[in-house]
Amino acid sequence: STKIVSLIKESGVMLVARIAGLLLAAIAFEMVINSIKAFFNL
Repeated sequence: STKIVSLIKESGVMLVARIAGLLLAAIAFEMVINSIKAFFNL
């Protein structure tokens, strides 16, 4: 049963890391779009 618990913990950490990466990418994308809009006065 310890193998199952460690597996769930590991996959949980991977899930959190993936969600955090996705959030970071979304923020970066929004910043790039806002910069382009500001640069071209859109």
